[in-house]
This record gives sequence, C-alpha cells and structure tokens, in this order.
Amino acid sequence: MKQFILVILLGLLVIQGFAQKKVIKDIDREIKLTTYRSHLYFLASDELRGRNTGTIENEIAARYIAEQYRSNGIKSLPEIDTYYQQVSLIKEVSPQQAKLTIGDQSFELDDDLVFFSSTNGTFEGEVIYAGYGLEDDLEGLDIEGKLVIAKTGNGEANKRITPFTIQKQKLVAEAGGIGLIELYKPNRFPWKMIIYYFSGEKYKLDKGNAKKQNEFPSAWLKDEDGALLSFFEQAGGQVGRLEISGKNNLEIKVPNVLGMVEGTDPNLKNEYILISSHFDHLGVGNDPDDSIFNGARDNGIGVANMLTTGEYIAKHPLKRSVIFMACNAEEKGLLGSRWYADHPIIPLNQTVYNLNTDNGGYNDTEKITIIGYGRTSVNDLLVQSVEAFGMEAIDDPVPDQNLFDRSDNVSFASKGVPGVSYGPGFTSMDEEIRKYYHQPGDEPHTLDYEYLTKYTKAFTYALTLIGNYDGSITWVAGDKYEEAGKNLYGE
Repeated sequence: MKQFILVILLGLLVIQGFAQKKVIKDIDREIKLTTYRSHLYFLASDELRGRNTGTIENEIAARYIAEQYRSNGIKSLPEIDTYYQQVSLIKEVSPQQAKLTIGDQSFELDDDLVFFSSTNGTFEGEVIYAGYGLEDDLEGLDIEGKLVIAKTGNGEANKRITPFTIQKQKLVAEAGGIGLIELYKPNRFPWKMIIYYFSGEKYKLDKGNAKKQNEFPSAWLKDEDGALLSFFEQAGGQVGRLEISGKNNLEIKVPNVLGMVEGTDPNLKNEYILISSHFDHLGVGNDPDDSIFNGARDNGIGVANMLTTGEYIAKHPLKRSVIFMACNAEEKGLLGSRWYADHPIIPLNQTVYNLNTDNGGYNDTEKITIIGYGRTSVNDLLVQSVEAFGMEAIDDPVPDQNLFDRSDNVSFASKGVPGVSYGPGFTSMDEEIRKYYHQPGDEPHTLDYEYLTKYTKAFTYALTLIGNYDGSITWVAGDKYEEAGKNLYGE
C-alpha cells in the first residue's frame, strides 16, 4: 500500500513538473520583445514630456494604459468603469519671490535660497546659530521668536538629509522659532539639482486643508565654500529678515489606472494579487541641450512590464484574481499608492500580496533584484521564477538606502499587505545607474530589450506561481510589517 501511495505521489510530481514546463514555454513564446518595446517607446517618448503629475502628458499616459487594459480584456474594477481612480491632491506652488537679509548681507531665491516649506509673509527676529538644529543642539537655547540657523543633516555623510530637516522644523516650531535656515554645501548633489527638487511645484494628499498656507518657513541656504558657516557661528544678536511671497495651494485630481483579471478558483478568486507600477516621472527641466526627463528606466520599464504581463494573464487567468494598478504621483511622495491604500476599491484584507515593479536602472543583465528578498512566505517562488529564465535572484545590494520603504510597495506593506519590489538586476549604485537615474538621458533607445523581455517573462512567471499557490501568504516571522499583517487579516 505504501509503495502504491509513493507511486501516486511521484506521478503527481511528474505531472506537476510537466505542467510548469508548459507554463514556462507558453510565457516564453507569447511574451514578445516587440510588444514590450512598443509600450516603452510610447511612454518614454519626447512627446509625453516626462509624464509629470498634473500635466496633460500624464493624462495621455494614463489613457494609453487604460486603453491597453481594455484592448487586452482586462476589466475595470467595481465603481470605476473608466479604469480611473481619481486621487485628490494639493498642488503647492512654491514662493515666486523670497529674500533673506541679515545685517548688510542679502540672499536671493534660487541663486542662494530654496524652500523646503513656506508660507507668505515677513518673518523678522534675532538670528541664532544652533549646530545641526537637532534636539541635543537646541537644548538650553532660547529660540522663541528667533530665526534659527543650522547645518543640514546630522554630520554623517552617508545619511539622507531631508528627513533631518523635517525633524528640525518640528523642533524649532515647537520651541517658538520663527523659521529655520539650513546651510547646504553642494557636494553630494549640485545646487542646480537642489533647486529643481525644492522649487516649482510640490504635491501632497488633500486632507481637506487646501487653503491652509501657514506652513513653518524652512529653507536651505547655499554655502559653497563654508564661509557662511563661519559667519553665522559669529552672527548671534544680529537681526534676520525673511520675506516670502507668491506661495499658493491648489486642489487638483490625477488618475490612478486600475484593471483586474478575475480568478478561476471558486474560493481563491476572492483573494487578490496587486501588481503596482508608477507611470509618472519628472517632466521637463531647463537644460537647453536636453530638457525632457523621459523616464524610460524610471519607470517606463515597470509600466511596460506590467502591461505586457497583463496581456498574458488576461489570456491565462490564475486561481487568484489580479489587480493591475498604474500608480500616479510616485515621484511626489508615493501619493497615488498611498491614496489607494487609504481608499481601496477592493478591501485590503482581500489583497494578499503586492508585486511591485519599479527601478532606477540596471547594471547586471544576469540578475533580477528583489527588494524585500526573504521577507515573505513565497520567496522560494520568486527565486524559482528568476531561475526558470536562466538568471539569478539577488537581495537589495544597498540596504542602507532603505529602498523597500521608498517605493509604492511600502504604501501597502505599512497596512500589512506582504509584497516585494521585483526589478531588473543592479548590484550597486554605480556610474551606470547614476548616468540615467533621474537624468534627461534616460531614453528608450538606451535600453537592452532582449534582457528586459526576459525580465518580464520572469515577472509573469512569478505572478503565475503566486496566483496559483494554494498556501497562505504572509510576512516572515519577525518582519517589521508582520504585526500590521496580523492586524489586517485578523490572525
């Protein structure tokens, strides 16, 4: 009897092996380089002018994605038969005029000064220097009614400095300071890039306070050679005057683009795999030689991958249902995915996994990089999908940069939904990555389409394996989002 059962089990394994080989052959045959490339050449074309959030070109990209869903038989979600979920944003127009005067020195907007946050008005008070402006630096200082001068960051060269600015704003405001000016030495990023990121338009989710403009004024002041640091260390008692005008807030709506393929299993079809990929990029800069940030890598690669995968899955439905979500305003702070996570069309407790596709480029065509490697119970399936197409699955090569929490997957992970960001292979943030990441040169003709088609085949197989997986999908024990997952799914 035992031998008979063993023979049956071996037979089932052989059948299962043949079935998986057939799926791999189907994916290999049906996913076409020409289709993938066509999506990318449209989405990253000069005509779409960088797909910046809130522009007509961003709307055209959204329409393209929606019509691809429609033509491939991907259905709309309940309540949004247009494929669009409108995301309510506040568009913050940064100051149009600003000036900082201290003694006989004055500093002008853009030439010397950019604003992290601001409001219209004139702010005048005694200048006080406070080191890095963090809690230990402020201890014992009387800063009420004063203009606080501090250095950016916390002194550690490898740390991102904007999170420290947020901390300092809160500390200085709570202590009664009238403003915060941080001295920035352009070393890691040139001043031109800082102006681009901080000036112009900023966006945040609309929480019903669009008309509110009384944000604490916080600016970075260019200190090219460190001379200003020496000046401010000795400037105590002088009066500083900060004049700001032209700041404005506008209410706008931009689309997330969602479609779905219903599952085939009577029970598992009520569980959803969420595929997410942001389609916005940086728009147009002011370089006379090449001003368009085409965003072929970030994230044309991801959207073309999602659309090509969606076409296959619509023809080969899985046991679980699949939602395809093109997220807007990722470059503005993950706003589209955050909006969906707060306003889900399908309840999040029915969304059992998020397979995100986002990247800033690749530098190893023998690998697939999985940001979140080893953090979910289906990690073996992810590895299997990569190896099926002759590549190696690798973990995040730069964990100190916290990439997992800097892409759309974190909007869902923070709610408890297990997931990863599954992208083309990169092994370090080297010159090959920096050459294209957020640069106008990131154009479709610079890509390796043989490799990227193979990447899409592996991604499609990963989705197929997870969508047909009969087991439960969870965070691994001890993961930082494990508790959120238990709360979401009632475990």
